[in-house]
Amino acid sequence: MYCIGGRFRSVHLSFASLSFSMSKVDEAQVEKADTNLTQSKANECIVTAVDIVEQQAALEREAQEVLPGKFEDCTFDKGYIRQGLYACKTCQKDGGDSKSERAGMCYSCSIACHTDHELIELFPKRNFRCDCGLPGKFGSNRCQLPSRQKIGIQKNEKNKYNHNFDGRYCRCDKTYDPEKEEGTMFQCVLCEDWFHEECIGEIPDDVEDFESYICRDCTDRFPFLIQYPSSYITLGLCTSNSKVHAWCKPSDITNENGNEKDVMAPTTSSESSYQAGQKRKAEDELSGDKKKPTAAANKCKQVSYPERVDMFLREGWRSELCRCDKCKAAYSTHAINFLLEEEETYEPEKDEDAGRSLEDIGMEQMMRMDRVKALESIIAYQTLASQIKDYLRAFRESGEVVTEADIRRFFADRRRE
Repeated sequence: MYCIGGRFRSVHLSFASLSFSMSKVDEAQVEKADTNLTQSKANECIVTAVDIVEQQAALEREAQEVLPGKFEDCTFDKGYIRQGLYACKTCQKDGGDSKSERAGMCYSCSIACHTDHELIELFPKRNFRCDCGLPGKFGSNRCQLPSRQKIGIQKNEKNKYNHNFDGRYCRCDKTYDPEKEEGTMFQCVLCEDWFHEECIGEIPDDVEDFESYICRDCTDRFPFLIQYPSSYITLGLCTSNSKVHAWCKPSDITNENGNEKDVMAPTTSSESSYQAGQKRKAEDELSGDKKKPTAAANKCKQVSYPERVDMFLREGWRSELCRCDKCKAAYSTHAINFLLEEEETYEPEKDEDAGRSLEDIGMEQMMRMDRVKALESIIAYQTLASQIKDYLRAFRESGEVVTEADIRRFFADRRRE
């Protein structure tokens, strides 16, 4: 037993010696690898003057695309209008899901007052006045574009808020993540919420060119909007919050001979036969063998289904909406007359300097200056340029990398002179 134990002990010592010798080699290799990695990282951090110029040009191009309009004035003075809005996640307090903390700002305030904040782009919302600078909105962040009309205003009484102001959308109530979102979303023309195509359901090829969408929640609230399908209107039938499972399309109105078909039976989106989703026949709207209402001036086009209805509207759909006395009164009663005519959406005035480089703008401003001041500015610029060149020349000759601290030190020294 002892000999066997001694043999194992001998083997163990041999492995220990081998491990010790290998560890020295490993340490040397690791140290060398660390040195190479450090040098590699240092090289990656080096930024040339060409890199800086290219980065500046890229930033200017991005600014032109994202910020094409002027942002000198807040839209508060324009009152309750339809405009593009932004919410601010940075300014939201703890418990920001509370409706009392929801707030929206105009395009100008999103730039002038919340420059470095995390914003949520809400896209156009109607009948909304900018909240920036009002008590209880956006925390303690003050509006940098003050208006006399804001003085004494405690709250925008007519503003309405939904879960979009918390960054959530659709009936699924999911938070929108632009980095992960891949599918298409559609905005309801009424409630102006946004809905995922995957939550709506698979949209047929002959329907997907629609211009506007009305969600099932809005047709539940305003059932008089639901009318027979036409060349402008397609209906999608669904139960509860499930996907659309049947379609009433314009092609269902006439058959191959051009005669009117029975539009009571929609086209199913699956192979199973459709039984439950047929329209209820209204005796006061249907007469004789024809089930489609006539085009008489005051004939109501409204129909109803036992299912919930999504509406898909092609360009020109407003002209097809029912304008009988009953429906026109309903539009007024529910304050949705805006559906009958094309809405105006406020757009900020185009910035004439958008797309121009800082150098071009600077030269133009110099041309407008007094001649003496312009000459003094040119001389000051040339002096500074000469000083920078002399300062950087020492780094070039020594091969030393110029760091951010070096540049800051240079300008700090100039300010002390």
